[in-house]
Amino acid sequence: MKEAREACAAAKKQLGGGIDPSVQKKVIARAWENTFEAIAREWHENKKSAWTERYAEDMLERIASNIFPYLGNRPISEITPPELLSVLRKIEARGAFYQANRLRESCSLVFRYAIATGRAERDTAADLRGALKSHVTTSRAAITEPEEVGGLLRAIDGYTGHFVTKCGLQLLALTFLRPREVRLGEWSEIDLDEKLWRIPAKRMKMRLDHLVPLSTQACAILEELRELTGRGRLMFPGLRAKEQPISDATFIAALRRMGFEKDEMCAHGFRSMASTILNEQGYPADAIEKQLAHNPRNKIRGIYNRAEYLPERRKMMQDWADYLETLRNS
Repeated sequence: MKEAREACAAAKKQLGGGIDPSVQKKVIARAWENTFEAIAREWHENKKSAWTERYAEDMLERIASNIFPYLGNRPISEITPPELLSVLRKIEARGAFYQANRLRESCSLVFRYAIATGRAERDTAADLRGALKSHVTTSRAAITEPEEVGGLLRAIDGYTGHFVTKCGLQLLALTFLRPREVRLGEWSEIDLDEKLWRIPAKRMKMRLDHLVPLSTQACAILEELRELTGRGRLMFPGLRAKEQPISDATFIAALRRMGFEKDEMCAHGFRSMASTILNEQGYPADAIEKQLAHNPRNKIRGIYNRAEYLPERRKMMQDWADYLETLRNS
């Protein structure tokens, strides 16, 4: 009631000054519609159906945390390149050079959406190309020497932590999958009779269905894992919440617990390990790239040929599993 009385008093004051409160509200609403935050949220709402839920959440969170506090309330058409650069420099100051460049690209998409919807005339972020420090990419830490690979596999076999985590690490080595693709796996995707793991496009980085041939060794691990988690939907449920998968830090934490440092081996490193060794052994590069689920050069062809190189990949995956078994036992 107090707030209502205060609002009523404010409205009377505006009327006394010759201002119509209803008109004033419309002016404020129109002004908000042209701010960077309003347009960014509108752009995000229009685009998010094409993204995974997690990617959409991360995208909005990055912009909301780093850009909105400084430019959110500014009319987008009035934001200048130095203004935006000043905000991005704050991110650079934290050493987050990659994030600063990604945010510049995201802001550019927002500005371009504002141009398309008639609320801006130029892409301010485009003027900042080359103004930010470059992010130096480094290769993901991976063990690729056969003797060291054998030691890694023996360490995994002897892992005394959660059995589900151990199975996940073994499958990372055998399948070349990204850690996220493994830990979010569902039992409905597994066909042990056909020795195939069918991963739907919504869970793949490249947004294409992915067929993963399973070696005899991989099937044996899945059979054992199914005894423990097969009654649920998830292959790798968390310890506390069975309807939630293990966290994205689980595999990394297990590797550290086994004594592998961050500059020595990471969860993504199993992909580099397989790619390096199989290329050295002369397996077809196209089959290796297909197994890694890298973006096909011809995207349309990739959509209609999700089983491309499947016979070659079946043989390669069994050869790879046998090779790893030899290294483990050497």
